[in-house]
Amino acid sequence: MRKVQFYGAISLDGYLATTDQRLDWLFQTAGGDEAPTEQFLQQVDTAIMGRHTYEYTMAETTDQLINPYRPETRTIVMTTAPHAGNATTQFTNTPVAELVDHLRREAGQSIWIVGGSGVLMPLITANLVDDLFIQIAPVILGSGIRLFTTSEQSQRYQLVNVTHYDQLAELHYQKQVAD
Repeated sequence: MRKVQFYGAISLDGYLATTDQRLDWLFQTAGGDEAPTEQFLQQVDTAIMGRHTYEYTMAETTDQLINPYRPETRTIVMTTAPHAGNATTQFTNTPVAELVDHLRREAGQSIWIVGGSGVLMPLITANLVDDLFIQIAPVILGSGIRLFTTSEQSQRYQLVNVTHYDQLAELHYQKQVAD
């Protein structure tokens, strides 16, 4: 079965972006270029994200690739208004937990969960996220878009590794399996 992995960054106070969806605070953090992003993305063949994350990525990248290390990566964008995509990008309003449950049973490499709580929290609630790779930047934003929102149930993960890249700390958690 394919692994479902979140890989992303937050501020010390748990925000993944400012209220106007900016990430400049992250790009100004020393060490980001040292993180093993390329290694992680080379083992990914599917990326799932929300529309805001997709639009931000397309606006900010010159190569227009979600995964520049594997250009053939299949990108699935969660949106309330699906429309035609292209050979590598699909837009859907299928519930994300249903979509991921189906995808993880298909042959392939890891599934990368990108972006915010709208995509991540339903997957955590459905117990579908195997790994969390969370990079923490030493900045307090005070407000913004949270990575985690409230949930009706708790989910336990086990700390596997802590690494730091200059001013960026990366925590790797794996889903804890029930005894």
